[in-house]
Formats: sequence, C-alpha cells, structure tokens
Amino acid sequence: MADHLDNPKARMNRVICASAPVPGGWVVIGDHHSAACDGEGANARVIKRPGRREVVTADSPVPEGYRRVKETEITGSEGKARGWLIELVRSEE
Repeated sequence: MADHLDNPKARMNRVICASAPVPGGWVVIGDHHSAACDGEGANARVIKRPGRREVVTADSPVPEGYRRVKETEITGSEGKARGWLIELVRSEE
C-alpha cells in the first residue's frame, strides 16, 4: 500500500475504451463497462501511471524501466483473471 504514496500521480486512475491504445508509460489495472464505449460487458480499461510496484492485468503493457516480477490473480468485473506484479527496476550506481 505504501508503495503508491511515494508517487502521488500513481493514484490517479483513468478509463479508456478497450479499442483505444494504452498511452506510453501507463498500465492497465482492470476492466470496466462504460456507456461511452462501444460494446457490451467490459468494454473499457482502467489505466494509471504505475507506482514503484503495481499489480496489472496480464495484457497490460510494461513501461520502460519496469519488469514483471510475479504472476498473480486479480479480481475484475468479470471474475478472477491472470495478472502480473510489476516493479520499477532500480539502476545500480
């Protein structure tokens, strides 16, 4: 939980239509239904800029500087799904 507190921008979620590309540097953290998007069911994605560690959907892009750490299970609008824990890679100085 405290991982998000080090990056206030990481706490701001946005919703985009599933047909839209995920902007660079953002990750998908869930699926959602939006009347503003075409289709039924989970036709939208919940996206955000990742904090130091983040649980993302299995099909989420992994931004530059991050790596997949461990496969996990997430609960979404359509039940349980596969996901990944990603984390910021620290450069060695």
